[in-house]
Amino acid sequence: MTDLVRNADSTAEFQPVVTGLQEVDNSAALQKIKTVYEQRCLLYFFSKAKSAWITRGKGNVRIQKHDDSAYYQLVLYEEKTLKLRLCAIIPPENKLEANEGSDRLWTFACTDYSESEDGKGVVQSCAIKFKNSEVADKFKGEYEKYQAINKEGMAKAGESKKTEVAKEEAKEEAKEEAPKEAAKEESKA
Repeated sequence: MTDLVRNADSTAEFQPVVTGLQEVDNSAALQKIKTVYEQRCLLYFFSKAKSAWITRGKGNVRIQKHDDSAYYQLVLYEEKTLKLRLCAIIPPENKLEANEGSDRLWTFACTDYSESEDGKGVVQSCAIKFKNSEVADKFKGEYEKYQAINKEGMAKAGESKKTEVAKEEAKEEAKEEAPKEAAKEESKA
């Protein structure tokens, strides 16, 4: 009898619970993203309510640049679930600070867009912990390198924005001056 059970084929059929799902081709979008640095780490966020560091995710932190963007950003997807846990532009005004108790943990503040549905980020205190101090120091070097590049890009964007604002102001002044000049010509006639 046991031989029959061991060699028996299952006739059970299972239907998917969720139907109508289609596979999405995102290869074109992925080709636009250039990863310049990647390293395995643990990510922590500081919880003000609990006054403690909370583990946010474990995975590879990446410094990436999208072809359509002028800035480098930090991105971390959780290892097993592939949930986006960190998505932040590397801020040019912040700097990495070493944690007092560890030489392999860096803390920084950033505007995180990983859970943003309305496009507005949340300012978070973050900590990234690496497996050893050499890897942590290499991350700091890469972070500061791309932070300087972002600072230059934002300065150029600020200058171009100032010139755009000046052009808009000149257009507005020209629009305001045109009716005044027309009224002067009419009064002369």
